[in-house]
Amino acid sequence: MKKFLIAAVALVALTTATPSYAGNTEEVIIGVMGGVIGGLVLGEVLEAPRYYAPPPPPPVYYEEPAMVRQCVTKYKRYYDSMGNLVRRPVKKCFWVERY
Repeated sequence: MKKFLIAAVALVALTTATPSYAGNTEEVIIGVMGGVIGGLVLGEVLEAPRYYAPPPPPPVYYEEPAMVRQCVTKYKRYYDSMGNLVRRPVKKCFWVERY
């Protein structure tokens, strides 16, 4: 339908054109330039590449990293009231991401 419409417009434009005379060089040049530009425009419209963009990639879902409780036992050294060196265990825990 689109090509038919363009061809019909071009046919009407060709049949209604007024003849140009050799004495009117400016008008001849303008007519030739108009024809060249019109031909370029029609050529671009009729032979434009049909480019269809590919669909976007699917979304990527990542798993939430699992939180794991990790504990470390350290020994704290101190002297008791009798002057003896005592080691007492101190447990320290924290959360770590596991992949």
